[in-house]
Amino acid sequence: MDMFTIILVFLLKAYTSEGQLVQPSDTLSLPKSTLKAPLETALSLVVSQNMILVNDKPVILMDKVVKQTDFLIAPLQSELQRHANEAKRMEAQFEMPFTGKVVIQGDREIQYKDLVKVMATCGMSDYPNMRLVVYQKGE
Repeated sequence: MDMFTIILVFLLKAYTSEGQLVQPSDTLSLPKSTLKAPLETALSLVVSQNMILVNDKPVILMDKVVKQTDFLIAPLQSELQRHANEAKRMEAQFEMPFTGKVVIQGDREIQYKDLVKVMATCGMSDYPNMRLVVYQKGE
């Protein structure tokens, strides 16, 4: 009985009818865009003015990211690698392909150089397929 419950919960979480619905974080002010590409299921990464979160789990404070000079954010890389390893394990067990996709919600007040650090870390951590979440401009 417990195994069936786990499988049911897993399938319900994995099921999407038309991409992933993203709920922007309360601490963000997303930029606007006219792009109309549909969202895809991917790992969620939030870059607020205060911290970086992966799947709503705090990873590192932005103060530390702003102060560092190199592109690799070590705590973020270890968290992304953990998720990548788990996804690869699930790929082997359940034949669910690991795509290396990550959806980045970045506050529009974040400095470009800091967003580049986040994106570079994603690329070095088995997540080269990045999408930035924006608000759709009104017509």
